[in-house]
Amino acid sequence: MESLPLELVSFIQQMRSLFRAEVFESFCYLLTGILIGEAKQGTVRSSVFAPESYWPQRLSDLFCRPNVSHQAFMAKLVEIALKVVYPVGPVERLFWIADATYTEKPHARQVASTGLFHRTKKVAGRAKHLQGHCYVFAALMYETVTAAGKRWASVLVGALLYVKGRSIPKLVGQLAGHLRLPEGVRHVGVEDRGLISRPLLRAVGSLGQFVLGRVRCNQVVYFAPLRQSARRRRPKLFGQKCRVDKLLTRFPQRLRPQKMRLQVRGKERTVNVFDSQVLLRGVWSGRACPARVIVVVIPGLKLKPWYLITTDLTLDPGEVVRVYDGRYQIEVNFDEAKELGLGHYQGRSGQGVRRWPLFLSFAQMILKFIATGFISVSLPELNWPWYTKENTLGQVRRRLIELGRPPISRAKTIPAT
Repeated sequence: MESLPLELVSFIQQMRSLFRAEVFESFCYLLTGILIGEAKQGTVRSSVFAPESYWPQRLSDLFCRPNVSHQAFMAKLVEIALKVVYPVGPVERLFWIADATYTEKPHARQVASTGLFHRTKKVAGRAKHLQGHCYVFAALMYETVTAAGKRWASVLVGALLYVKGRSIPKLVGQLAGHLRLPEGVRHVGVEDRGLISRPLLRAVGSLGQFVLGRVRCNQVVYFAPLRQSARRRRPKLFGQKCRVDKLLTRFPQRLRPQKMRLQVRGKERTVNVFDSQVLLRGVWSGRACPARVIVVVIPGLKLKPWYLITTDLTLDPGEVVRVYDGRYQIEVNFDEAKELGLGHYQGRSGQGVRRWPLFLSFAQMILKFIATGFISVSLPELNWPWYTKENTLGQVRRRLIELGRPPISRAKTIPAT
């Protein structure tokens, strides 16, 4: 821990309540190895920061032996992130991102140690092994002020392992429950069109949260019935239905138009935004799910319109488009987690495979808060002529390595002859 600045040491001490004393010592050595770069090629290499009396096998035991609650760990990450970003208290609405590292593609590269996942218990009629190859991550999305204006940023706050046989939308809903988000705030999950589905809307809606995301062009929406017939015994729940890509031609009178400025293909352009309140079918039994559909048309470019949908009816349509524009930050987080060693863990226990991304999420949070200015740490400037940015996560990590420069081997007690 002597290799890290005091500001980072005090920041890491916030996780002390989750571990026993001897386990927290190993956790500090491992986290130092992740930040400095020694743990990327092997977690046991982090023992170079420990004294001579330390047993390196404890670093391997950290992933499977200590009884550490993963849900409590993720809830602590959420608590720390909100305390740093919003020191005076949470705002009216918080935005969260969730996505999977890899999709179901036979040619996709697999994360190490998850190519063959062993079942923890025997299930009658099912295979002993499962093929799995991705993690489902959750991140807090927030705004930072830069020289070019306000920009979106995000930090990882949790992860779950996906194995074949499970549904990623259901896993996202389970992850939203594990985060233990604070009450009294409107929580909006920003998802991609591959995740927006009825199971996700049902799982998130049962938690009192909302969803914002992009839908496919063949998504069917319904309008509220205009009038009820007095002869009908059962009230009519749904009116006319339409695909979202046909709204502009079939029901232009139901759409509310407006214009806004948006960054598209490296240039700020004027886009046309159309929105309307609709109903979704099949989410809840016997009742409709109210939502708002937004159609974004970019004139002058050969781009297909964007079809967005949100269950938070109080959110302005222009704000919906601006928030979804920051969803790509989760892809940046994936690259940062891979750079820290997401695919380099070589453990073979299911507990270790599930626990490794949680440790990387905390390390990514520390580096991202330094890069965005929420944690003030004095680091040396590298002043590379070919790379002028000093506040990216990778460059902050290199500056931290330059500050620490730990010895790779310990001093020998007996001098060589």
